[in-house]
Amino acid sequence: MKNIVIFSGTTEGRLLAESFAAAEIPVTVCVATEYGVEVMTPDPFITIHSGRMDASQMTGFMQDTRAEVVYDATHPYAVEVSENIRRACDSCGIPYKRIERQTPAESHDGYKVTHVKSTAEAVKILESAAGSIFLTTGSKELHDFISLRDRLYVRVLPSAQAIGICDDCGIEKSHIIAQQGPFTYEENLALLRRYDIGILVTKNSGKNGGYDEKIRAAETAGIPVITIDKPLAAAPAHKEKRMISIIGAGCGEKTLTLEAAEAIRQADLIIGSKRLLEYDIVKKNNCPKYNAYMPLYIRNIIDDEKKDRVAVLFSGDSGFYSGAEKCRESLPDGYEVEVIPGISSISAMSSVFHIPYDRAVIRSYHGRQIDNEEVSDTVRKYKNSYYLLSGREDVIKIGQIIKNTGIDARIHIGCDIGGDNESFATADPDRMEENLPQGHLYTICVSGKEDA
Repeated sequence: MKNIVIFSGTTEGRLLAESFAAAEIPVTVCVATEYGVEVMTPDPFITIHSGRMDASQMTGFMQDTRAEVVYDATHPYAVEVSENIRRACDSCGIPYKRIERQTPAESHDGYKVTHVKSTAEAVKILESAAGSIFLTTGSKELHDFISLRDRLYVRVLPSAQAIGICDDCGIEKSHIIAQQGPFTYEENLALLRRYDIGILVTKNSGKNGGYDEKIRAAETAGIPVITIDKPLAAAPAHKEKRMISIIGAGCGEKTLTLEAAEAIRQADLIIGSKRLLEYDIVKKNNCPKYNAYMPLYIRNIIDDEKKDRVAVLFSGDSGFYSGAEKCRESLPDGYEVEVIPGISSISAMSSVFHIPYDRAVIRSYHGRQIDNEEVSDTVRKYKNSYYLLSGREDVIKIGQIIKNTGIDARIHIGCDIGGDNESFATADPDRMEENLPQGHLYTICVSGKEDA
């Protein structure tokens, strides 16, 4: 009897495994996530392997399990995964069998169905359309629709990862429908009416994926549909070493290190905040660029773009109060990762005001609420303390805290350090506002009493 391996991710994969098990034929089923394990029916003839694998890992797995035939029942849109399975089968000389979904009837195309090739095309149409949007494309590309989040109602798998992506995208809890499909015509129609949906966005997920039921429900509800069609082909195989460079982009382009600049020039995909994407050296590289800084967005972009040399930019120094570490932990397999340090605003401030930070305390309130007690304790105990802040109001608040302590202190202020409009000032806590420069990003140094 042949050793059978099924790469599953669809209803078809589960049913195929159950069919073999019913005939008492052992199979090994590979699923990408723990949720994939949960939806499989436990059976002594079914062995489940959980976790994502690249092509080389698939090759090793097939060799370890002595697979003699492989069935690819992954999602029709998972073109890279299918290509990796095919490559692994070719490498091992194992027969590859693709389980294709039956496509929906063409009769639906006459009813308000607009076919597009990508999520970007869908977003462009949605931006010029009115009404609430029912998004049934899953969580993987949700970040592409973030500009429309206030209008979105999203249906995703009831997994922690999918819910986490929704949270990171700012989707309201009441707008998240976390359920396992496929769904009936009646269930789809009830949701469209319950949330007063104005437009439905779906993928051409095939008959077993519930596509027909969604289109019929939209027709009954009298709303238009945008269908994102299946990609035509998988991405080409990567033969050279793939590299992700996590870069500390300094506190301005003039503080960018030579190593960082070279990584940016060589990149074929650049990801960073809007401010960092405005660097001239970034603009001169004609590769795709994405405004993103949260780990899940970055991971999804890298998965979708499938580039060999990726540059991920973070402000300041990659090792200090940065998203670099969380980003590194969430990166996809198959890449070599390097971290390139940068020059922080703390270092820049120290050089301007000649205040060393070797014995100073450094606090970051960038993106989080200021802790009054922590600031008071810090300025009482230490002669010098540095603070990374989000805006002008944060500087004023710290000035008021210091004033309330009664400590004789001076506050050195750096505003938009490294930018074209950077400025520096020194102020007393009780005259903070009149000496405070206008800007967006602030770093301050408080000089007070001697160390305790």
